[in-house]
Amino acid sequence: MSVIYEPRGMAREYSSLALNVYSGCTHGCRYCYAPSCLQRTRETFHSQGTPRKDIVRQVQREAPAYAGGTDRILLSFTCDPYQPSEREHGVTRQVLRVLTDAGAPWQVLTKGGMLACRDFDLFCAAGGVFATSLVFTDDADRQQWEPHAAPVQDRIDAIRRAHEAGIPTWVSIEPVIDPAQALDIIRDLSGSVDAWKVGKLNHHAHAQTVDWQAFADELLPTLQASGRPYLVKDSLHKYLPEGAAVNTICEPSGRLTIQTLF
Repeated sequence: MSVIYEPRGMAREYSSLALNVYSGCTHGCRYCYAPSCLQRTRETFHSQGTPRKDIVRQVQREAPAYAGGTDRILLSFTCDPYQPSEREHGVTRQVLRVLTDAGAPWQVLTKGGMLACRDFDLFCAAGGVFATSLVFTDDADRQQWEPHAAPVQDRIDAIRRAHEAGIPTWVSIEPVIDPAQALDIIRDLSGSVDAWKVGKLNHHAHAQTVDWQAFADELLPTLQASGRPYLVKDSLHKYLPEGAAVNTICEPSGRLTIQTLF
């Protein structure tokens, strides 16, 4: 089975290619969908921050097939490439170096905060893209929902440092849990973020407590005021007005893609 693969479903809205470096994730996020997708208990999944078997050698075999491509390989969907055990294993750095040496384009999405800054030399050398998942401005809420992930300010500092280094950046505001905090992230960080990707909370009881229509009514004006390209994921489309622009993300070619709802 290939370790570089094409995601399906909602994940594909973020990337057409992906690579999961670790077999679990110790961040312990309460909303994490990976345990159910992988048919593992949450306790088992969140207790294992170990690299997948032979992951570096497998990437060495597969990466040349993606040399010179336009679709970036995303690290990662079912784990975090910069979870705490990366300090010990360093396997994400090894994988990024292999992809870079092969000429395969890549991007990283993480809740690991400043730990990722260790590899910004590779991002700069390879033209890699750095993204952070950020859904709260209040770190007390982060501790409740994402107990072992990097603090809010740590992630903000990382995205700002990447931007200052000239690394392209984007922020995933998914899953939206507190609409007010989600909107504040967009207002507060637009100067350091090159694109936004926003999606609602799904398959969790808390989602029933959120007024998604009220959030959607504020979301588009806030995104537009940020002056940055954005993607509003499919799960929010039914709350948006007819003809609304839902995807203005720039493609690797530089062409601006605008998709609207009809």
